[in-house]
Amino acid sequence: MQQVAGGFLMKKNKFLFGKRTKKKKWAPHTWDIVGGHSLKDEDPFDTLKRETYEEIGIVVLNAKLLNVIHVPDESEHEFFMYHIYMITLWKGKPANCSDEHTKIKWFTRNELDTATIAMPVYLQLIDDWLKV
Repeated sequence: MQQVAGGFLMKKNKFLFGKRTKKKKWAPHTWDIVGGHSLKDEDPFDTLKRETYEEIGIVVLNAKLLNVIHVPDESEHEFFMYHIYMITLWKGKPANCSDEHTKIKWFTRNELDTATIAMPVYLQLIDDWLKV
């Protein structure tokens, strides 16, 4: 089973999402958190750090695992284990550094209610985080 890691960045009660390109097989042209597939034998937290640096140019210093969920990968007819983190400390200023996303944007929680996001579970994870 493929391992995947992704993370939320939160700053001043806003959350960073990237607009996935239309050419993506999974959840094309939706707003998604940064992250991606693990390399062979790569720890999910290391995947998060690598993918976050590649996609938005920041260095993850700390993150809290929020949940691990099984997600159907319709393009591959299998599932992947998705490790979702809240990135609590980072170095650098986020910028769109790859061709994974057409743009990045900070959203308030309320703005996410009307955005087309890749996975509705993101809203519940954010709500649970904000309650803590």
